[in-house]
Amino acid sequence: MRSKKSVKYVATDAISGYDISYRNESGDLVKKRVEVNSALERWEYSFIAEQGDIVYVSGNYKDVASALKIMILIDGKIFKQAATRHDTVRYVTVSGVIPY
Repeated sequence: MRSKKSVKYVATDAISGYDISYRNESGDLVKKRVEVNSALERWEYSFIAEQGDIVYVSGNYKDVASALKIMILIDGKIFKQAATRHDTVRYVTVSGVIPY
């Protein structure tokens, strides 16, 4: 039997707006624009998933002075994370399968 896990996606460190895509609890890919004014602002999305489910979040920004750090937390612990600074070309992508 697969157990339920608390999943939270977090994006931080951006000083201006960025685009983010993530897989929600239904498995759908959601794309949205996040507007921020300071690196202290964070975007978060939480849901309950099951072991074996795929988690995915990706983002990028166009302001060369900005940065982006994306984390996936499972039951409050960092599962995976990635970050970029001053790189407007590559996407910051974090994904995986919730471990058993």
